[in-house]
Amino acid sequence: MKLVSLLNKINKILPQDSGIEDDRLGLQIQAGRENVSNILITMEVDKNVIREAIKLRCDCIVTFHPLIYNPILAIIDSDRVGYLSSELIKNSIALISIHTTFDAYSEGTSKILADKLGFKFEEFLIKSNIYNERGLGVIASVPKAISLNLLLNRIHKICNSPIKHSETGKNKKIKKIAIVGGSGSGFISEALVSGVDAFITADISYHHYHRVYGKMVLIDPGHYEMEQFVPNGIAQLLTKPFKGDKDLKINVSKVLTNPVHYFPNGNLYHTKQNNYLINSNKKMVQN
Repeated sequence: MKLVSLLNKINKILPQDSGIEDDRLGLQIQAGRENVSNILITMEVDKNVIREAIKLRCDCIVTFHPLIYNPILAIIDSDRVGYLSSELIKNSIALISIHTTFDAYSEGTSKILADKLGFKFEEFLIKSNIYNERGLGVIASVPKAISLNLLLNRIHKICNSPIKHSETGKNKKIKKIAIVGGSGSGFISEALVSGVDAFITADISYHHYHRVYGKMVLIDPGHYEMEQFVPNGIAQLLTKPFKGDKDLKINVSKVLTNPVHYFPNGNLYHTKQNNYLINSNKKMVQN
């Protein structure tokens, strides 16, 4: 398949203007590629993902998190982005980023987690001004109001991570919940305005907990932990339009890229996260 054809099909499913304006989306590294036949879908790129791509003979990686955020002034091996870019170019592996276009997709990052937690989707937290049925973050509900402890136990079980959280908000029971997968502390104001009882997102700072005291519960399960289901979601999305196309094979990475470690019981959490990757990808997604 022509690389440009792959890019056009992805853009049709996940339009670049549906993502955040200053995000880094689309083709990041061409690596001399005009054609691709075997792609690897991953959360993000590291050296082990590149090794996996080489082993599977993949000629293109579709990554959720962009590798290149800022302009590259020099490609130097001592720099993470420079080294990984060099390795991709050296091995003729193209790189495509989809990031916030999948966040904004109707069945994207936050909706996947809401489904995993057994919540009912109500609406998007931030509705798209361009596309119907797209937006960033979701507002969801539970059939019957639950306690904070029960909610935390459910999140802990699904995300396989330790959880940071504030005290109960304006209501002791939780019925209405906002979710922004990944770094969503910038949407705290929108969550407050929406009147939710709890807001689940990642990378929450100390002062944010003070800010919402008595208004709503803040819950931080971790950045990777909220987004770990994304690669399979991307694979399921891309498999349909390419079904029957013998020119393209789709694989999902089995490499755990979470750079965060925990103490104590750090190995336990990483083992659980790694087991999810392995068990969910026993059968590589193919068309």
